[in-house]
Amino acid sequence: MEVTEEIKQKVYEYVQKKKKVKSREIAEALNIQKSLVDKAVSILVDEGKLSFYYNGASYVVTVEYAKELEKKEEAKP
Repeated sequence: MEVTEEIKQKVYEYVQKKKKVKSREIAEALNIQKSLVDKAVSILVDEGKLSFYYNGASYVVTVEYAKELEKKEEAKP
């Protein structure tokens, strides 16, 4: 099965809503195979819409939220 624009849009909107989420959670919430979610996330990362955030585990975040998280990390003493 191919990653469609509809799947990409659903994944992006879900990440926007949740801010920080794991791929498995996206797949379960949207009832989409995790392999398709992973492909969609990869495409969206390449398009500059999503990013990965590592904090003991890997999360999918919007680029905007990733920037917020970076600022918070920089502000820590």
